[in-house]
Amino acid sequence: MSTSSAIQPLVTVVLCTYNGEKYLRPQLDSILAQSWQHLEIIISDDGSTDSTPAILEEYRQKDQRLRYQVNASNLGYNKNFEQAFQQAGADFIAISDQDDIWEKKKIEIMMSHWTDASLFLYSLSGTFTDDDINKRKPAPTANYGPIRHLQQLVFNSPVHGHACIFHKKLLADCIPFPADIYYDWWMSMHAARLSVINPVPQTLTWHRLHAANNSKTILSIADHAERNQQLRKQFVHALQTYLDRTGVQTADEVFLEQYNGLIQTLDGKKISWPLFRLILRNRKMIFHYKKKKPLLILSQIKHAFRMARTGVL
Repeated sequence: MSTSSAIQPLVTVVLCTYNGEKYLRPQLDSILAQSWQHLEIIISDDGSTDSTPAILEEYRQKDQRLRYQVNASNLGYNKNFEQAFQQAGADFIAISDQDDIWEKKKIEIMMSHWTDASLFLYSLSGTFTDDDINKRKPAPTANYGPIRHLQQLVFNSPVHGHACIFHKKLLADCIPFPADIYYDWWMSMHAARLSVINPVPQTLTWHRLHAANNSKTILSIADHAERNQQLRKQFVHALQTYLDRTGVQTADEVFLEQYNGLIQTLDGKKISWPLFRLILRNRKMIFHYKKKKPLLILSQIKHAFRMARTGVL
């Protein structure tokens, strides 16, 4: 897509806030400073009790591209994003967290990768801690390529909502969002089912890690056995919810149904040989992120053994 300022299509940035006063200003500044100027910025606050609404009003008065609402009651993370996405006036929607920082050309670069066949694009995100932006860590080194199969998303997805742009028509296939499944995983699964998800292999978002992060997850559980057990439960629920919505219509969905059945037989100790064989047959898609190197098959077999015992990577 052309990125000429004269013909830039409108992009809606959707940002959801909740008690985000501490880090909201730097993120708003990085959005307003985007080289892609043709923006609509929609912010939905989920009933903040701090100064977040006052900050939003301050920025609304500074830039007419920005508008916000404060929900009458707390909708929760997924429902807040769901209703905010539906308010977008543009076909192209960029997702923003309330505490990150964007590179100045993030939207321009991502839109330059957009094609007529695109439905969903993902870029990379690095991390930094608290206010220490000078000690940024770029995205991990991996094989970031097009996503053509659901297996590429289920186990080690490179897709993070705050680093994506999607076409509004995707919403017709994936809303309503389940309340207890990550909305970005849910959207990317539907997008991969409908089209190819192409990468923008550049770090364009800096994701802030801090004590109040909403993104603290099961992965922070120290005990490995307990963590894997909780991940298995999460996988079973997410996959079953997805399959209940879509049905089992494609080869990828047949794999998900088989995997979901086998993972429920695991205790985290004994190897399931049927699961091992299933993983090995699908290894190129499951381990898509691994760079090609001599004897790659040995690494894939090792990980397949672990997955056949624990159900997770």
